[in-house]
Amino acid sequence: MHRSLQMEGGVNGGGGSELPTTSDDGQFLVAFRKMMKKEIEVMVIRTVHQVIGPIVEDLIRKVLKEEIQSAVEKAMLSTNGVRNSSNETSLQALKILDEVAGPVLTGKPITGNEGTPIRVALVDKTTGEVIKSGPGCSAKVEILVLDSSSDSNEHHNWSIEEFNNKIIREGDKTKPHFARSNYVYLEEGVAVLRDVKLGHDSIWMKSCECRLGLRIAESFRGVKVEEARSSSFMVLDSRSKLYGNHYPPSLSDEVWRLENIGKDGTRCKQLYNNKILKVKDFLFLHSINPQRLQEILGVGDKTWKSTVDHARTCILDDESIYVYYPSEFKTGVAFDAVGGLKGAIHDSHYVPITDLSIDEKDCARSLLLVAFENGKDIISFPDETSLQHQYPSKYSDLDCLSDFFRGIEHFETLFSPESNNNVCGAHSEPHRQSKGGSGLDGVAAIVIRMVRARKRFMALGGMHLQKRQRI
Repeated sequence: MHRSLQMEGGVNGGGGSELPTTSDDGQFLVAFRKMMKKEIEVMVIRTVHQVIGPIVEDLIRKVLKEEIQSAVEKAMLSTNGVRNSSNETSLQALKILDEVAGPVLTGKPITGNEGTPIRVALVDKTTGEVIKSGPGCSAKVEILVLDSSSDSNEHHNWSIEEFNNKIIREGDKTKPHFARSNYVYLEEGVAVLRDVKLGHDSIWMKSCECRLGLRIAESFRGVKVEEARSSSFMVLDSRSKLYGNHYPPSLSDEVWRLENIGKDGTRCKQLYNNKILKVKDFLFLHSINPQRLQEILGVGDKTWKSTVDHARTCILDDESIYVYYPSEFKTGVAFDAVGGLKGAIHDSHYVPITDLSIDEKDCARSLLLVAFENGKDIISFPDETSLQHQYPSKYSDLDCLSDFFRGIEHFETLFSPESNNNVCGAHSEPHRQSKGGSGLDGVAAIVIRMVRARKRFMALGGMHLQKRQRI
């Protein structure tokens, strides 16, 4: 096309602007390629520096650290010699003076059984006494954590290779480890381990058995010091304690403190959606409708029994009496913290459970379900006495008459002829001779007639109650 334009331009007498030739195009492409090559090189260098550089740098540091640590261990091994293959035995040893209190939680200080710091000493293996003088009495001691999961013999003497192979490195994210190197210095042959804590990674760590290990971090010419290791102890991820079950649980505990209910798990969310937030709510619904509670949990009989048995170990330290008595109802219900029926409220009067009929108890229990769904309308009283101040007890007319007639029965026994003969004995004669004798006989006759009327009334009342129950 360029050629046609050049020819056209020649025909027109060379008018217009001069177009680039083929040689100019080649030079332009070469210059463009060089420029792009330089831009790409700059881009690659920047990418390596900003992205790949930090990754490679961390990798190099990690490799160097491991290689240096391995070289140090090999140097110590070559200096001290292998204990199993050498005829020379160590005359000095590190010794842990206090047992580790287990279980140990990550992030918490490792202490002895009495909560005191753990002590380590340099001792003479022959006499067992602390070495307070000499080159090792002020030595630098390294604190290590050892894997104890595969130990079969507690009293087996480890070689240096076995000791080193048991060390849990910082790079092992699945096991507890020290976040950094830990050292202490002996003072007159004794050192105290203060604020020594095991760390964990962001990945949830399973419980495992470990030991504390101690060794001299520097070599002494002509002196061999045997390493020390503690007894095996269990290490737990502190997060498992934070979100774990409580034994026993309390009424105010979150419901996920119970067995088989994990925090923020499916079962926990199902309970929350049904207003079961605390252990108290769990026990309340279990008391009034256990079948519904099991359906909410969605578990089998075995898991259900395990969870309920754990909940029943709860300490019932709430002695308050709770009342659900909404204004639109004539009847209310009184119950304890876990849904145990205490009585009913009728026309603002409290009726204890012992005075309720079977039908009235069933009605009150049905109100407990309504109370569970309307927790905001529940009021509490410190005890039953304070409840009765607000809602005094009320007796029926039949109960009042029954109490009255019980008193009359007492008079019947006092004034009946048989009682007078048996009780008065020798004093009956003066009574008969007294002027008021006829008056007492008249009172006795009236009392006897009232008692007989009471018996007829109670019989009629009993028939009336039976008719009311049939209705």
